[in-house]
Amino acid sequence: MSPQPLPITGARRLAGGSAGMLATTSMAAGFAISPMTVLLAVPGEDLDANLPLFGLTLAATLAFILIGHALIRAALGRVRTGGSLSRFFRYQLAAIGVGAGLGLCFAPAMLSAAPGWWAASIIAGITLCLLSLLAFRSARRPILRRSPGPNIGLAEGVVVDYWSGVLPRGAAPQLATIRFVDEAGRTRFARHLIQQRPTVLGTMGQVQYDRRRPHRVLRFSISGPRSPARSRNSSEQRHRPHGARQHTNPCGNQQRMNPHGHLGEDF
Repeated sequence: MSPQPLPITGARRLAGGSAGMLATTSMAAGFAISPMTVLLAVPGEDLDANLPLFGLTLAATLAFILIGHALIRAALGRVRTGGSLSRFFRYQLAAIGVGAGLGLCFAPAMLSAAPGWWAASIIAGITLCLLSLLAFRSARRPILRRSPGPNIGLAEGVVVDYWSGVLPRGAAPQLATIRFVDEAGRTRFARHLIQQRPTVLGTMGQVQYDRRRPHRVLRFSISGPRSPARSRNSSEQRHRPHGARQHTNPCGNQQRMNPHGHLGEDF
């Protein structure tokens, strides 16, 4: 957490966009890994010719990961929410997995394999693509009513800066700056890597931070979409005249809706 505002400057936007493009480009490395792996596994193939190519492909994949990780670190800076770097690493692995899955689908054609291998390779490739795409799902976490531990503080946060880039969502990571006030009354800021869907300035959420080390923000979650019934009830309560009676259920237990008691969406 930083006591100073953390704007998403042009340099950080450039670093974030470059990291996203590099992660998307790594699909090509994954596409090349699949047929090279199959070549090494097939008996009778020339290992002396294929092994250097396989090593070069792995080296290129590792370079994509390391350079992309360095760029996203530069985009987020030192003051960032917990899990932002690991989330981007998961995106990188997912992009490589999608490329490897597509490579498996086309590997039989490249290697002139027998017809029986076509079905097995295509099924394996589609399965790998689907499993890799799971990494882009939204992580749903509960909005906590009380602190899960004595060293974890809860606060209400708000998005004060946001950038989504000009590229499609899968090609550019979305960055945000959140602001909240800790239990000591100090205003804090942290950059955050958004996991899913664009948001707008002023979006509210819950911040979890480490009380022992105030510079660490563990998580930022927003509440899920409100149901129509709940929205209608809130609207009726706002428009009810002052002093009007409120009907209760037959058992006499009036249910109170806690805005932080439903599942949230880590974003």
